Amino acid sequence: MDERPHRYKNRGKNGDCIFATTTCLDFVHAFAPEACRDLMTLSLLDDARRYGMALRAFVVMPHHIHFVGFVPRETTASWLLNRIKSNSARRVLRILPPEIKAQFCEQEGLNRRSFWKDGFRSTVCFSPKVRTQKIDYTHNNPVLAGYCLQAADYAWSSARFWAEGFGDLDLGLDLEAAMQPFMHMYRYLDLGSFEE
Repeated sequence: MDERPHRYKNRGKNGDCIFATTTCLDFVHAFAPEACRDLMTLSLLDDARRYGMALRAFVVMPHHIHFVGFVPRETTASWLLNRIKSNSARRVLRILPPEIKAQFCEQEGLNRRSFWKDGFRSTVCFSPKVRTQKIDYTHNNPVLAGYCLQAADYAWSSARFWAEGFGDLDLGLDLEAAMQPFMHMYRYLDLGSFEE
């Protein structure tokens, strides 16, 4: 019998639709400032476009993100999340206020991490019903946390894009349209040094 502690299995590869979650190191509220939430949102959307992830839903919360999307062909969920985490950490750390950056310094270097917790969680959405359930969960996360009364009112979520007709269960999000409200952060994408 395997005596190792239970570990969440990070599933998803080669075209699977996944529901994924990743959390900031030590639950630091790195995305509490609106500019950091704007940049994290733009970074996620840019990575979805760059790597060919068909994104269905996302939300950027103060210390974690959720998304529902299809793993790009010939890759895995681990490959995708590693790039999303690496790219976003490099980008957001550049604009993080000193008082929040100091909170990371207490944990910096643990597991060779400086922004995101080691690992992530993902499950495969095997059916449209499960996909819809995970999209609803993602969109309602800010409502359950008390940040807004209706999911579409939260600016750092795809709920408003679905409400405006830029989201679809089969076609996904219109990434170009979803990126527009966050393009004021474009200069921080550092397009020349993203991870392949």
